[in-house]
Amino acid sequence: MKRSMTAVLAVASTAMMFLAAAPTPAGAQPRLTGEAEPRATSREQARGNSGEQAGENSGGQARGNSGAKPWVTGSYSTGAANAWVPLPKTAPGAKVDTTVVVDPSQERQQYSGIGFSIDETSVSNLWKLTPAEREKAVKLLVDPRHGAGFDRFRLTIGSPDLIEHLPFWSYDELPPGVTEDFELKYFSIQRDIDLHMVDTIKLIQKHNPQATFFASAWSAPAWMKTNNRFTGEVALKPGSTTEHYQVGKLRDDCIDVLARYYVKYIQSMRQHGINVDAITLLNEPGMDVVYPAMDISVEQQQKLSVAIKREFAKNRLKTQLYVHDFNFWDWRDPNSTTTKNYYRIFNDPATRKAADAIAFHPYWGDPAVMRDAYQQFGKPVHMTETSDLNPATVLSYFRLNAGSYTLWAQATDQTGGTLHWTDKRDNNVDWEEVGRTTKWPDRLVKVNTETKTFSVRDELYPLGQFARYLTPHDVRVESSAPAAGVSNVVYRDGSKFTAILANSTDQTRNIRIVLGGNAQGPGGGTQIVTVPAHAFATYQWKADVPRRDHAPVLRSVPPLTVDQYATTQFRLQATDRDRDHLAYYATELSTGVSVDASTGVVTLNPATAGVQRLTFHVTDGASRDTVTVEVTVRPKGAPIGVRVEAESYAEQHGWTEGGANFVESNAGASGGRNIGWTAAGNWLSYRVDVARAGTYDLELRVANGTGAAVTDAISFRDAAGTKLATVSVPDTGGWATYQSVHVPVTLAAGDQLLTVYCETGGFNLDYLTLS
Repeated sequence: MKRSMTAVLAVASTAMMFLAAAPTPAGAQPRLTGEAEPRATSREQARGNSGEQAGENSGGQARGNSGAKPWVTGSYSTGAANAWVPLPKTAPGAKVDTTVVVDPSQERQQYSGIGFSIDETSVSNLWKLTPAEREKAVKLLVDPRHGAGFDRFRLTIGSPDLIEHLPFWSYDELPPGVTEDFELKYFSIQRDIDLHMVDTIKLIQKHNPQATFFASAWSAPAWMKTNNRFTGEVALKPGSTTEHYQVGKLRDDCIDVLARYYVKYIQSMRQHGINVDAITLLNEPGMDVVYPAMDISVEQQQKLSVAIKREFAKNRLKTQLYVHDFNFWDWRDPNSTTTKNYYRIFNDPATRKAADAIAFHPYWGDPAVMRDAYQQFGKPVHMTETSDLNPATVLSYFRLNAGSYTLWAQATDQTGGTLHWTDKRDNNVDWEEVGRTTKWPDRLVKVNTETKTFSVRDELYPLGQFARYLTPHDVRVESSAPAAGVSNVVYRDGSKFTAILANSTDQTRNIRIVLGGNAQGPGGGTQIVTVPAHAFATYQWKADVPRRDHAPVLRSVPPLTVDQYATTQFRLQATDRDRDHLAYYATELSTGVSVDASTGVVTLNPATAGVQRLTFHVTDGASRDTVTVEVTVRPKGAPIGVRVEAESYAEQHGWTEGGANFVESNAGASGGRNIGWTAAGNWLSYRVDVARAGTYDLELRVANGTGAAVTDAISFRDAAGTKLATVSVPDTGGWATYQSVHVPVTLAAGDQLLTVYCETGGFNLDYLTLS
C-alpha cells in the first residue's frame, strides 16, 4: 500500500493542538505515525507507492521524547535554492514568535486547484522545446510528487486574446456564401489539434492524472453577434472623449445556439479523453477591447445561463457553470456608480439556480468581494485568471474563500513574445505590428528558442507548497489573522489537517499552532514549528476533532476611544459550561491590533485614525462565539521610528475616496494594503510628531511593475509645500514586489503634516518611516 501522506496522531482528548505529547513508554510504538508526502497520482496509488519522500520534520517531536516519530511533517520552499525541502528542526526551548489558532468548527470552501491557462501563446512556446525538454518542463509544473503539482487548468473555447498565430478563430467559421449555422454543421476543434493544444493537455494528464480542466470563450462566433465580427469593436460612449463601450453584442436569437455550441465543445473534447468539468459564461463580458470580446447584457446573461444548464441536462452533462468571469469591481462596488454590477444576474431565481460558482479576475477592485459573494449567495468562488505569481496572494485569496487560482499565459520566450494582445482602442489596429512589438517577459516559464531549453521563476516552488499537498477532498477551516509577519491558511480532510504558513520576515519564526482551544497537551510541554525567513511551509498532521457540546460565550465589550499610535489594552472574557480550553482569535485585524490566543488580551496600537469595528472569536474547537468591538481612534502624529502605512493618510488629493483605484488589497504589502494608481499631481499627507529638529532618514517602501525605473517620481514636502527631498523609484519587478528607497530629510520639531507628492505616476506605495 501507499505510505501515508501525513504524519498522524490519534488524540484521546476532545481537542488537540500540536503543542505537546505524553512521552512514549520505552519500547512502545506511537499509536500512529507517518511521513508527509506530496499527493500521489492515481497510477501510483494503484500500483503501490515506492517513490520519493517529501521529507520529515524532526522538529515535530515533543521534548523529552527523542525516539518518537514527529507529529507534524511536510516541507518548505523559498525558491529554487530551497525547493520542497524537509522542515527544519525546532530548537528545544525556542521562543514562540506568534500563535496560529485553527478553528475546525468553521468550515469554508473546498479546494479545487492551482494551475494555469492552456492558451495558444504558451502552448506554442512549449512546442519550441525539444520533446525531452518539453516533457521535463510539464513534469516540473504538474507532477504532484516530482514537481509543483499544478492541477487546475483553463482551456480556451476558440481564440482568446493571447495567441501567437493569427488569425483569431472560433469553432464555427463559415465558408464563403454561408451567413449562419444554427445547426452547427461547420463546428470543429481541428485548430486546437493542429496547434498542439490537445497534445499539451494530454501531456499534462500523463504527469498528473488528477488534473482538472475548465474552459472559457472570449466571444461567440462572428455570425452570432450583432456586428458579425469575432474580434472586439469599440466606440466612444456618448458625451465622452476617453471612455469606450463594446459594440459587438450577442444576438438575442443566438442565445440557445451559443448554449449548444458550448455543448459541442465539451463533447468534442471528451472524444479526446479530456473532461471539461466547468465552463465560464463568457470571459469578461462587455470588455471594451478590440481583441476577441463580446458584450452580453444582464438579461442575456440570465437567459444564457438557464439555456446552458438546460442543454447540459438534455445531453446528460454534469459540467458546471461559472458566471461573471470578470473583475471584482465589475461584480459589485458600492462606492461606484459606473461598475457593471453583474451581481444583478442573481435577481433572477432561475439564473441563481443555474449558476454553480462565481468566477473572478483581480485586475480591478477589492478581492474581499469574493468573500462577500460567497457569503451572500452561498456559491463557490474561483480566481479564473490572474498574472500574479506571488504565493502570498494565493494564500490571501484562499482566506477570502477562493476555491482555485488559475494563472494566465505563463509561458513566453526569451523576448517576452510572440503574442497578439493590445490595450489600444483602435478598430483598425495592425495586428502584425502588435505581434512584433507586444512583449510579456518573465512569466512563470521562459522558453529560450535558440537553445530550446526553459527556465522557471522562483515562485513556482512556494506555489507547489499548496498544489503538492492539497486535494479536492480538503476544505478550508477558519484560522487566525496574519501576525508577526506570518500568514496562514488551513484545510481539513476528515481528521487530516494541512496548514500552509508564510513567513514574510527576514528572520526565522517559531510558531505555535493551536487546534481548537486545547492550550496544553497531555504532557504539559510546548510544541513549536519553525518557518525559515521568506519561506512558505506546509505542515500536515492528524487529530481527532472536538465533539460538539456547549458553545463558549463571549462577553460584550463597550465602545472604546483611543489615541492613534498609542498602546491600549483590553481583555476579552469568555465562559464555557464544559470548562474546555478556549482560544481567542480574529480572522482579520487592522494594522497595529493583536490578540493573545490564550489570555484574550487585545493590544491596540492603531495606525489609522477613525472608527474601526474589530471582530473577535473564541473557540473550543467544536463551536465558537463572536463579539464586535467599536473603537474610535483619535488622530495623532506618528512618532519618529514608527512605520506609517500608506493608507493611514490624513488628507489626499487626486484619488476617489473609497474608489477601486486607490487603496488596494495587496498581499505583498506590509499591512496587506497599498496606495496604487498613482498619477502626477496626486498627493498624500501624513501627521508626524517630531520630538527634536534635525536630519532624519526617510524610508519609502515602493513597488514598480512598469519594467523601467521612474526618475524623480516622488517629492517629500512640508506643510508649506517646500520640497524637502526628491526620490526616484526603481524597477522592482512587479506591483507586489516592494523595495525600500532612502533619502535624508531635515525636519522642524513638532506635530506636523508632511506630504508625499507624486511628481509622476507608475508606482505603488506601501509605507513610509522616518528614523
